[in-house]
Amino acid sequence: MKKIIALFLVLTALSCSSEDQVNQEVSAVGDSASVLDGKMLSFKNEELFVKEYSDLASLDSDELKNWVSSKKLVSLLNTSDDSASIEGDVLSESRIIYSDALKSVLNSESKVKINGNVLWLNERTFYLLSKNQINKTPEQLVAEKEKLEVYGSLLSVSSPVKNTTGRDVIPNENRIKTFVSGEENFNVPGSRIRLVLDLYNETIVLNNVIQSSKMYLRSTLQYRSCSTWRCTWKEASNIRVIDTYSLSGSNAVLWKFSLFQMTTSATQTSLIATWNPANLPSPTAPAAWYTNFNVSGPFKIYVGNGPWHEVQLSWY
Repeated sequence: MKKIIALFLVLTALSCSSEDQVNQEVSAVGDSASVLDGKMLSFKNEELFVKEYSDLASLDSDELKNWVSSKKLVSLLNTSDDSASIEGDVLSESRIIYSDALKSVLNSESKVKINGNVLWLNERTFYLLSKNQINKTPEQLVAEKEKLEVYGSLLSVSSPVKNTTGRDVIPNENRIKTFVSGEENFNVPGSRIRLVLDLYNETIVLNNVIQSSKMYLRSTLQYRSCSTWRCTWKEASNIRVIDTYSLSGSNAVLWKFSLFQMTTSATQTSLIATWNPANLPSPTAPAAWYTNFNVSGPFKIYVGNGPWHEVQLSWY
């Protein structure tokens, strides 16, 4: 009898444990800002899209990959490669860089569904797709781009206060500044190493409203690779320590900093600041909200047997 009672208690405990796990999983799904809808993620509204994007922005590369895998999404993060744009000795600052967070919520065709509308991101423009356009490939959509309806953008502007549409703008939106450290700065025997730092802004505008503005820092360590025909720079896998704790800059009320130190062996895209006017009272002069981000100080990196190398960052 005691054995039967003990077995009953064990089975009851296992049943409760399984039920709790199922409830937790259901709760997690219910609380999620997005669900997989066919081949793309679907969000109920723009606020939930921005919330999930903002949550993802604080994750590291491995955490983002795990999140994408949990969504069962074939994302732009898993299918795109930016390495070709930084293989040369001279790098263009007109390059378009998407954050890993943005690439995580877009599918491999750069599509996402928000409030029942399918949006397609091409370069810096979000297009609204009709039912007849949803299943078209990016190549087909590019061919008829002039006929597509524009819904939003990651568009650079030059006006410090207003653009032609009349919406308020952040002066540095979607700009990029690249810092390249020469191979003489690193003591790695047998290798020619350089560091490429991309400091850039990602401002998302949907339906003519600024939904989010964030500053990212992407660090890529490269080695010199030469063939019979030419030499290029390829991503290096050396273990390194990177540190941004010595940076300082914008007023923390409008730009919330996210400084970090980490050990890595791969390219890292890290959030360093978020435009944060949401909880502030409406200013007497609304333009006071739309202030430029600024930062200065050393980005530190340690590789191999050499000392810390510092790259002096500046953005005003």
